[in-house]
Amino acid sequence: MRNATLTLLLVAAFAAIAARADAQPRPLGRGHWGETQAVRFQLGVFTPRGSSDYWQDKEFDFTGDAEDFEEVNGGISYVRFLGPRLGLVASSNFYGAELSQHYLNFVAPSGREILHDTTLELANFNLGLLLHLARRDAAVVPYIGAGAGMYLWTLREVGDFIDFPSGGEVFFADFEDDGTTFGHYWQVGLEVPVSPNWSVFADARWERADDELSGDFEGLGEIDLSGRSLSLGASLSF
Repeated sequence: MRNATLTLLLVAAFAAIAARADAQPRPLGRGHWGETQAVRFQLGVFTPRGSSDYWQDKEFDFTGDAEDFEEVNGGISYVRFLGPRLGLVASSNFYGAELSQHYLNFVAPSGREILHDTTLELANFNLGLLLHLARRDAAVVPYIGAGAGMYLWTLREVGDFIDFPSGGEVFFADFEDDGTTFGHYWQVGLEVPVSPNWSVFADARWERADDELSGDFEGLGEIDLSGRSLSLGASLSF
């Protein structure tokens, strides 16, 4: 897995932040309790789930699977607090990955591998709720959240392919499709205030979305756009 090391570091961050509850049991006063807004920035790694016709067909014919499309993603969100612990969230996340793949059981007449590059790009724009499970000025603040919105995606495959109906001729092609679909997410995390207005957090988030392929991929069924992300970030309250 390309970013396995980063994934392990992000998981370890949850444990490290939780341990801080005993190391720094200090209140911070008004800052993370009385402010009404926050902007959150995060960076992490997104791993596609790959549970659909498209991903299963790819895994059957070519090298690589959905987990090989694991890549860095980033996001930003705006929180408007509706009460001491509950906030309304507008968020957006961005992800892009590229992988070179070749046929598992076929090679060109010359003996070389038949290669193409697959690119998947995702962006989402969601509205949701964020619930802190402890006072926001506590040393460590667990939280949960959920929301829904629009998911924009682009899929592209560029390189050499086999035209089986014509007798196995190898040809070059540039296939592309894009779309917009509805999806939802849920998340859990831990937040640690480090000053009256700043905090750091570790976050796990699960996205669920899919769409019907069309255009150059017409007839190949659905593409699963779901996946999980682990992120580290910072939050500014004001």
